[in-house]
Amino acid sequence: MVSLFKEKKCDVLICGAGPVGLFLANELADFEINFRIIEKVKKLPNFSKALLVAPRTLEIFDNRDLIGPFLEHGVKVKDFCVYQSTSNISNPLKVNMSSMNTTFPIGLMVRQNKTDDYLIDALHKKKSIGKKNVPNVEFGMELLSHKEENDHIIAVVKNLNNNVEEEIRCQYLVGCDGVHSGVRKGISDWTYQGQTLKSSWALADVEIEHELVRYDQATAFSLGEGPLVIIPLDARKNNYRIVIKIADEEDKHDTNNGVTHGLTNEKPITIDELQKIFDERIAPIKMELKNPVWISNFRINERIVNRYRTGRAFVAGDSAHCHSPIGGQGMNLGIQDAHNLAFKLVLAIRNQVVDVNKILDSYEQERYPVGKNVVSGTGFITKMLGSNDIITTFLRTRVAPFMFHFFPQATLNAQSNLLQIQLNYLPETSDILHKYKPRSGTDNKLVKAGHFAMDGLLMKIIPQKIHDHVTLYDVLRSTALKHTLILFTLKKGVTADCNPLIDTLLKIYHTYKTTITPIIISFQGVVQTADIPFMPFLEEGREQHIFAEFRFELHEKYGITKEVGKQAFVLVRPDLYIASAVYEDDVDELKAFLDGYLVKADR
Repeated sequence: MVSLFKEKKCDVLICGAGPVGLFLANELADFEINFRIIEKVKKLPNFSKALLVAPRTLEIFDNRDLIGPFLEHGVKVKDFCVYQSTSNISNPLKVNMSSMNTTFPIGLMVRQNKTDDYLIDALHKKKSIGKKNVPNVEFGMELLSHKEENDHIIAVVKNLNNNVEEEIRCQYLVGCDGVHSGVRKGISDWTYQGQTLKSSWALADVEIEHELVRYDQATAFSLGEGPLVIIPLDARKNNYRIVIKIADEEDKHDTNNGVTHGLTNEKPITIDELQKIFDERIAPIKMELKNPVWISNFRINERIVNRYRTGRAFVAGDSAHCHSPIGGQGMNLGIQDAHNLAFKLVLAIRNQVVDVNKILDSYEQERYPVGKNVVSGTGFITKMLGSNDIITTFLRTRVAPFMFHFFPQATLNAQSNLLQIQLNYLPETSDILHKYKPRSGTDNKLVKAGHFAMDGLLMKIIPQKIHDHVTLYDVLRSTALKHTLILFTLKKGVTADCNPLIDTLLKIYHTYKTTITPIIISFQGVVQTADIPFMPFLEEGREQHIFAEFRFELHEKYGITKEVGKQAFVLVRPDLYIASAVYEDDVDELKAFLDGYLVKADR
């Protein structure tokens, strides 16, 4: 018998408990938002699936204190090695990740089922330490339908364990439920258009033992018949993921919503068939594939939604975009979707923004261009690795090695783009980024709104420990549930009697104390421990608010130079992107930006 209960309430209903939904759940749990997370399957599959945790995602996990088990158990890949020919294996293209501008210059390989486990464990930990409103993941719960009514959404869900249906009334609904998203399909004009590529592919988790493959290296054979990529899973057991193009077949493009798979299933391939393809592809090299754990073959779909938001419903991750697995960007792209969306939902729910629609619209404004670029970019890389037409072969075998050898910076830029390290948002397209232009005559070297916050070494200024070191990312980790307003003072001092901007900082802080935490970064020679009692930030529960630099490295990174000689304010969002950066003589522009963005504390 099916029964219907009316009606349960929550602020956010998350559909889908893969890495994207689970990360969003952890975000909302940190902010103590009342949410539920449901998952159609009764138990998450024990497959490795998505592997790569990219540097930007690691920075995000670090900021949210989630990174521990990933670094402890993941396989750290430091090099990407490409063989253009099997007849000459002594001179491969080799890209080392150590020079990337990131705190984590590695590709971390973690099985997706382990990523799920770590994120679920993090939810349990939050609940155990007393975080409010942290629910358990509800498995075996299917979204049947949803509709928006005035100031809420009514979602009908079915418990597949007992066939009981219930209505959930939520302020916002987020579809993290994959390429078959019930959230997306529940709205008729929410489309998921693109194409199915004609080539057939396979992936498998197997054991390989060979001198050309290593536990700290991703290895690729870029040959005319198609790419073959080998990725380490567990060095101690010689476990590797292989991704291989099987064949080009008749074109089966589909430009409508007919196919909604990211990886479209084909007739299963056997390990013997896969071994035969390997033997033919990399001859005369011999590589035995043993003890397969998982084999799947598929076609690649390249698709993206027409929008990321429809009213009070949102999509993230594979619900919003799917593309080639080459480059390992899928899961990372989705987690970064959730990171962008989470704090915006929180500000909207808490009525802490002046214009709710403006901040919610900014999710699509900022993330849609990123998704579109990744879909097209991974398609281009897949073609470059796998096509054997004359032009592509020339680019792959002649132009690419030349660029790698003589233009290392171009190679680094391409690598950073692939791993989303250089991903920035554009103030011109986002309603919540400050479109700041300094006064005429000022050489604007300031960090731009929409750029990701950069890390650097600081010194704590506390009694008896003047030289206790900390990084800016450490500081931002402690302020992550609010915007962080940083005053870079150069050598101007940190007390109101010697630096008028200290008073300005305090006034802004008191105006927006529910949404902003203030920080001062100065120079070690002008900061004394006696300055600390002056600052009335203890009501924030923070013992530390003033930090010093020894060589002005962070000042320089953020564009506050001794040559320009101006102090500056930098506002960092909870997702670590810069919302605003202004010189000291344009502080009124910062105030005007805040007036149109965040609600004042006394309102």
